[in-house]
Amino acid sequence: MIRISYFKINERDYEKIFSIFYKILGESQNKKEFSKILFDLLTPAERIMLIKRIAVMYLLLKDINYLTICEVLKVSNGTVSKYKLLMEDSKGIVPVLNKMIKIEKVWLFFEEIFSHIFHPGKIGINWKDAWKIRMDLERKKEKGM
Repeated sequence: MIRISYFKINERDYEKIFSIFYKILGESQNKKEFSKILFDLLTPAERIMLIKRIAVMYLLLKDINYLTICEVLKVSNGTVSKYKLLMEDSKGIVPVLNKMIKIEKVWLFFEEIFSHIFHPGKIGINWKDAWKIRMDLERKKEKGM
């Protein structure tokens, strides 16, 4: 649990600080630079917590089973339930995740077609690679990742 001072920052100062925070995160040009900023700002535990929160919401939007989410991400059922409730009122992250999922569904559709065309057992196909592709596709469908 984080500890926050009970002394409140006035609204004007909060807005200035938030705009600095936004500018720092918004200025990062690539994944590597963004990662460096997060490593400077967050402790290892905070980074893991943040990543797991996003992953829980992402998997919930993909209609993955609660128990599978708990098993894959090593979180409790209560955590998954909490984020399910929080997502109902979300106006920020849920729309962004929904856009990502729509794009991913298109890719998954093409992967399924590719898997059926180049299936294991077809003449001239490397069976080992074909089975790997098929198993990866099944894992994505089951676990969402």
